[in-house]
Formats: sequence, C-alpha cells, structure tokens
Amino acid sequence: MPSANFMNQKIDELLKIKRRALYDLEKSVESLYELGVTFVSPGEDGIPELSSAMKLTERYEKTLENWEWKVIYTDGSELDQYGEEDHSFRDIKLDKIEKVLLISNFEFDTTNVEKRAVITLNRDGTFDFLNCGPMELRGKLNKPVGEGWKLILFKRFRDTFTAKTGGGRVEPTGEKILYKRYFLGYEINGIKTIVCAYPNGEVRLE
Repeated sequence: MPSANFMNQKIDELLKIKRRALYDLEKSVESLYELGVTFVSPGEDGIPELSSAMKLTERYEKTLENWEWKVIYTDGSELDQYGEEDHSFRDIKLDKIEKVLLISNFEFDTTNVEKRAVITLNRDGTFDFLNCGPMELRGKLNKPVGEGWKLILFKRFRDTFTAKTGGGRVEPTGEKILYKRYFLGYEINGIKTIVCAYPNGEVRLE
C-alpha cells in the first residue's frame, strides 16, 4: 500500500498539472479573443449566447457579421448588405460604383464621432481607413489607379463546434466558434489589390 508521503507527492503533482491546464486554458481563450474569435453557447432558452472581447454593436447580434458592406453609387444612392432586404455581390451595379465600404459591427474606444472601423474603396482605386489600418498600409493604398477595375468582395467563414476528449472519446461540448475574414479590393490589368479585415479589427494587405 502506498505510503502517506507518496500519496501527498502524487496529489501535489496532479495539482500542478491542473494549475498548468487551467493556465493554458485561460491563455488560449484570451488569445482566441484577441484574434476576434466569437464563442457561441446554447442558452437556457435555446437562444445562442455570444461571447467576445470586442464591444459588439446590437447590429452584430442580428447579423452575426463582424463587418458588412455598403455600396454608394455615382448618383448618390446606396445599397446596404443588410438593409430592408439582404443583398449579395450579384445585386451590386458594378458599372455605377462610386465607393464600397466595409463597416465594422464593433466599436473602438475613440474620441472620433464614428466609433466603428470603416474601410473605403474609392472610385479611383484608393483606400481610406477610419479607426483601423496601420500607417504603412495607408501609404501603400493612397495612389489612384484610375477607373475600370473589377471589384473583389468576399468573406471566408469558419464555423466549428468545440469538443472535449476523455476516455478515448471525443464529445461535443455544444459550444462553437465563429471566425470570419472579410476581403475588399480590386483587379486591374491582371493585378489584384486586396485588403483583409479581421474580426479583431486588424486590417492587412493580402
């Protein structure tokens, strides 16, 4: 029979493992939040409960989109991705574009009147950035390329259920993660210029 000293040592070892596991869990969740990953858990009433480190707007809870687009036409009229009706790329009048905007459904702590992040692709091929985008990126994308470019506008979506392992089995937890990336840009003379907007507010040139 193991001695009392042996058992105490075993308990101490297991407690260390538990502390490391809890630390790793906390750090991994923190890192996922920093990337903009959103956790969705089933609530008691069956309605998904959203969890994110970002200050999400009420609009996000309706659309589950971190960013959404708006098109402003040359005659001043507008087309919202989520207006009175939902719209897709094929609804855009490509020959009448004045501006295409990507607008975040989260807000930043800023003194600007507009708290959301906004990326604007102008008719001449230049980009404007509000509350987002590093200066280096802004400098690269402020040169006009003229008209005649082809619009690039799409998203990539990851919808994954989390699971736990134990006893040689993998069991779903009922929780899932949402991770989307949004792309806005153009192609002209066979060259593509694309900006990627991440759910954590980061903006990068692809």
